[in-house]
Amino acid sequence: MSLHNKGTTMEMKMDNLTTKETRPSTATSSVLSLLNIERADVSSQLPLTDIGLTPWLQVLGGFFLMFNSWGLIVSHGTFQAHYTNGGVKDQTSSSTIAWIGSLQVFVFLFCGAFSGKFFDAGYFRQMVFIGTILVVLGLVMTSLSTTYYQFMLSQGLCVGGGMSLFLVVSAGMPSTWFVRRRSIAVGLVTTGSPIAGVLYPILLSDLIPRLGFPHAVRILALISFTTLTASFFLLRMRNPPRTRSCLIEFRALRELAFALYTVGIFFTFLGWFNYYDFLESWAISTHVNTKRLPVHYVVSLVNAGSVIGRIIPNLVSDRIGPLNVQAPSIAIAAIMVFIWIPLHSIGPLVTISIIYGFFSGAVVSLPPTCVASMTDDMTLFGARVGVAFLAMSCSSLIGAPVAGALVQNYGYDVARIWSGLVMLVGAAFVALARMSRADWRWLAKA
Repeated sequence: MSLHNKGTTMEMKMDNLTTKETRPSTATSSVLSLLNIERADVSSQLPLTDIGLTPWLQVLGGFFLMFNSWGLIVSHGTFQAHYTNGGVKDQTSSSTIAWIGSLQVFVFLFCGAFSGKFFDAGYFRQMVFIGTILVVLGLVMTSLSTTYYQFMLSQGLCVGGGMSLFLVVSAGMPSTWFVRRRSIAVGLVTTGSPIAGVLYPILLSDLIPRLGFPHAVRILALISFTTLTASFFLLRMRNPPRTRSCLIEFRALRELAFALYTVGIFFTFLGWFNYYDFLESWAISTHVNTKRLPVHYVVSLVNAGSVIGRIIPNLVSDRIGPLNVQAPSIAIAAIMVFIWIPLHSIGPLVTISIIYGFFSGAVVSLPPTCVASMTDDMTLFGARVGVAFLAMSCSSLIGAPVAGALVQNYGYDVARIWSGLVMLVGAAFVALARMSRADWRWLAKA
């Protein structure tokens, strides 16, 4: 055999050895495939947007994530009313009890803000998997809780932490799979929140007197487990993973429009939750005549209005721009809070609750779309939307306790004035962001 042939044979053997050493273990790959929590496998050729069944399956998967995150949050008024009427053995102060819901929202938005990097890197399945475990575990532990610190740990930390892993995924998936219909896709996803907000208060209010609080919340946990499992199998990544990205894209704040928008939603969410959190306890404490319609149905009507408010404004925003829709929506929702102040009968209360729900639907559903409209590189979407969620988390943490303290010391009227004013300030900043984005042209799409 010639020296040349020997060298060729030796090279082939070395190549085979290298291939065997670098090939991943078949058993390991099988286990990862079985658990279905491997890192997202994204082909180099991106699928088309807006076309086919897959994009709409992302809408359904995101809907279930929203159902079990924002849906639980906007239903917290039922928990708040139960806790302030003896549900927490060692605490009765509405201001102190409000920290349970505020901690849940803060953990949800704050931790969710930092989860954008992992979404951008393609780890969406792991996020949904871990989030499902935490939400279901937290609800089960909430059903077993009786004291203040137990509710803070189970509902505030555990459920809030689990929901935070759904925050970016729920809005991020349809945002990457849709371009022309992005606003309506995200709007349909966000209807999961008010639909849960319609069902959960009615469900809990009916089940707690019949079965008791523990069994009612366990049924809630079972619903969450079922719907979140469906999301886990439906979701697919479209964009290639971005392996090198920051947790939060704070550089976005160098853009004037983005900075103004971030300040705007900070002020908006100082007051936005208070209508949901205090409507039921206000009606009970002020003895509003609810013989014709129980007050928990009014809370559900707020969320029913929000279902429509997450579809129609998003359809409009596809045509005229999301910032053009969100600024007036915040302002009208704030006006409804002021109109609430003199009301003491169920009829007018139902009317303004539906109107508030409609416009608050646009308030809460449009931030991801607004951020997407201000983002040229969509592989940075998760890190940029994290900035917005971080601002929302900080204001949500203090919003309800401040309102609760105002209720306790000065009454509901002062708390409602505070809520309406901070929302109007938020609307003003979002309007400034819109003008900056559109180069101060009044009729431009933005």
